[in-house]
Amino acid sequence: MFDQASSLRELMRNVQKDNTLIAPNIKFQPKIPTVLAISGGKGGVGKTLTTANLGLCMARMGMRTLLIDGDFGLANLDVVLNLRPQFTLDDVLCGERHLKDIIMTGAEGVRIIPSSSGVMRVPELDKLQKLMLLDQIESLDEEFDVVLIDTPAGVSKNVQYWTSSSAEVIMVVTPEPTSLADCYASIKILSQTTAENSFKLIVNMVKNDIEAKKIYDKISTLSDEYLQVRVEYLGYIPFDESVRNSVRERTPYVQRYPFSAASQGLRDISRQIITQGTVGQLKGTMQFFWRKMVAANSPDIIGYK
Repeated sequence: MFDQASSLRELMRNVQKDNTLIAPNIKFQPKIPTVLAISGGKGGVGKTLTTANLGLCMARMGMRTLLIDGDFGLANLDVVLNLRPQFTLDDVLCGERHLKDIIMTGAEGVRIIPSSSGVMRVPELDKLQKLMLLDQIESLDEEFDVVLIDTPAGVSKNVQYWTSSSAEVIMVVTPEPTSLADCYASIKILSQTTAENSFKLIVNMVKNDIEAKKIYDKISTLSDEYLQVRVEYLGYIPFDESVRNSVRERTPYVQRYPFSAASQGLRDISRQIITQGTVGQLKGTMQFFWRKMVAANSPDIIGYK
């Protein structure tokens, strides 16, 4: 990982340079979006579908929502949302485009930063690319209430970057033993490599709340006892044939089948996220919108430009 301490100090100096005293005894706080990384260990747990449909749910609740496809080379978020991007995040990382040039608008007004599929121009982010992404995402002209990042499968350096750059990490797990094992292993590795000590959990493709709670209890107990990591339960998405149909139709299921059991489950989860959401949480790692969080949390800074 890159030298985060020195980079944080440099960003702090920039914040203090950019902030100006507007008027005495008046404190101005910048608008800080909640950034959530959606992860899950193994592939096939429904992480991308959950990200896309969760974004639509939040947009319907009046949240200005941005989705980022963080999977370089195997991106699927555009497929799920039936989009055909001309440029992707790879073009930005290679210095050919600015981030604001590739943002697309999807259903319900959700904004999307697409990545590429079948192209491995950027297999792993280097230090410069990590800092550049932090800077360009923060400098977007639009203001967002929530940013959802669809991370790749596994626990690669890129996954570690996305999770450490987010305020919260949401794990998606299914009832399969391999999914449970990989979810716990991912929590273990991410907590060790990024110092993340709190995760949230969505249980996908289960029969009912009872089955979901058993899975949550198992992961939560193990994480607390052996990792000293807290796992919070966000809810469950029941197994629903409409989800599979929506993939074939390339239409998010909350849009195509709004009254399905899966859609209802995800609406409940989105309300839970908004209720529990962490805004402006400062962590010991490089974060998106870090400058705004420093300005909002520092008693010495009373203006933000």
